[in-house]
Amino acid sequence: MATVFDRLFWHDGNLIDVSFSVDSKGKSNVLLQALFYKDEQAPHRDRYQIKCEAVSRFNCTLDGEELKSNMFAGNISSGYLKEGALWMYFTDGLLEVRAKRFRLVKT
Repeated sequence: MATVFDRLFWHDGNLIDVSFSVDSKGKSNVLLQALFYKDEQAPHRDRYQIKCEAVSRFNCTLDGEELKSNMFAGNISSGYLKEGALWMYFTDGLLEVRAKRFRLVKT
């Protein structure tokens, strides 16, 4: 069954913000903000939030200079959600989030 994440056009997107939080009950969350094209022909990127809830693992390595250098062309190479894990690949970077729930919200 296809999800909204399967239909997301990851390539040439831009990562805007990454935040990790732990609430008072010890539940971890990751919030990502990114810009994505609707498809290959879209004239502009739209802003989205990816909300990862009840996170059990968060691994991220990013090169700030590479992200900045590739903002025009897009600093996201690809991404996918599979078996409870979100994987995103960047210009010289990687993000992995394992969580119970993932939500994509256009903002």
